[in-house]
Amino acid sequence: MSEKSQIIEYLKNTFAAGSVNSSNTSYSNINKSKQVWWFNVSVHKFDAPVNLLFKEDEEIIWVQLPKDFVPNLESKFKVRQDKDAVDLEISADRSYLYLKDVKSGGTYFDFKPYVKERFKF
Repeated sequence: MSEKSQIIEYLKNTFAAGSVNSSNTSYSNINKSKQVWWFNVSVHKFDAPVNLLFKEDEEIIWVQLPKDFVPNLESKFKVRQDKDAVDLEISADRSYLYLKDVKSGGTYFDFKPYVKERFKF
């Protein structure tokens, strides 16, 4: 079982997160060359709530983005036309733009208000 699958099972059992599944959840470790989490999330997935799992050294941050959390994805995020995916690069650097999208072309969307839980894993 992958680490993502294990975390999803943990969320379901610990937080009664029955709606969390592998198709509406994306997972990322901190990139080794740059202190960011990278995600490419298909645009169509934002037609429903989206879950993002940020893996830190000993902690998981669960971000839950409700449907329509922004009025227009392209106004807040970089959308890769070749993949039809929202391209997220979220800062893992606690001293610089922590939990903000640094790839968004200057909007620096803040994911902190959408943090549902933080837990050791």
